[in-house]
Amino acid sequence: MVKIVIPFILYFFCFSALKKIIPFLKKKSLVDHPSSRGNHEKSVPKGGGIILIPAIIFSISLYFLIENTINTKWIVFLLSIFFLFVVSLIDDIKNLPAILRLTVHSLCVIVSVYYMKQDITYFLNNTETIIKLNLNNSLLFYLLASFVILSWLWLINLFNFMDGMDGLTALQMIFLALTINIISLVNYFENDFQFISLVIFSAFLAFFRHNKPSAKIFLGDSGSIPCGYIAGFVLIESFLKQDPFFSILIILMYFILDSTITLIIRSIRKDNLFTAHSDHFYQRMMRKGYSHGYVLKKILFLLIFLILLSIISLKYYIISFSVALISTVLFLIYFSLRSENE
Repeated sequence: MVKIVIPFILYFFCFSALKKIIPFLKKKSLVDHPSSRGNHEKSVPKGGGIILIPAIIFSISLYFLIENTINTKWIVFLLSIFFLFVVSLIDDIKNLPAILRLTVHSLCVIVSVYYMKQDITYFLNNTETIIKLNLNNSLLFYLLASFVILSWLWLINLFNFMDGMDGLTALQMIFLALTINIISLVNYFENDFQFISLVIFSAFLAFFRHNKPSAKIFLGDSGSIPCGYIAGFVLIESFLKQDPFFSILIILMYFILDSTITLIIRSIRKDNLFTAHSDHFYQRMMRKGYSHGYVLKKILFLLIFLILLSIISLKYYIISFSVALISTVLFLIYFSLRSENE
């Protein structure tokens, strides 16, 4: 009953609170102004994370308190979201130095990975391919831990990069939540993940109603950075548990490929990788004159296809992953051609 009641209340709270905070954010000038690299023609409040993230933390904490199932891993998870939220909120207001932001991101991820060390050890001791390599266990542990940390940091930052269009991050989080829920229902994830998926779904469904084109409020770094952490946490957990990994990877495929390919292209062009830009595939479509609604509908169709492949991947992971990868690349090529030729 708790699993239904808390997300139900959360939805109505977030919807109402977001509606009320919009005029407050405008009054305090916490808005995203139009710019040469931006995708909007008017100033829009950027504080959706101020409502969503504390509400998500409170809801998950309340669930663990009622069910008495809290453990160290979940405490670290919740505290990391909180610290990322606070630092990102300050950054929304005062523009903190990039090195300070990255330091906080790194500390949260490193501490999280430290408390996953048993899961990493279990993965190394139960993965047949790794066992056959017959390498030093300590070396393998640190190599895998380093890979996990770098991958997680990239996910946190790519969510921030991709949060540049009405409804996009909200839609990604909604589909991620649906995927986690389905995986939990067929027992590939523990029950706690099912509740967390319902919380994420409820919060971002409420946010989407205010953030869909044309957006009345943006998420802000205080929302996008914790979203990246949550997505990274789920992806890493699924990787260490092995079975549901491809399902989570597939549903995040568009965000991952758009950001990663854009970074590669900018590297080849020798652009400054640390300066703000509008080179993502979806941004190029909008610069060409396509509306937020038009581009979002195209991405919605892709996400529907990807979630079907995510479900199929529980049984046929290689073919599902291959189809998802090829389809997403072709989708980005389509965006690229439309933005260049018309």
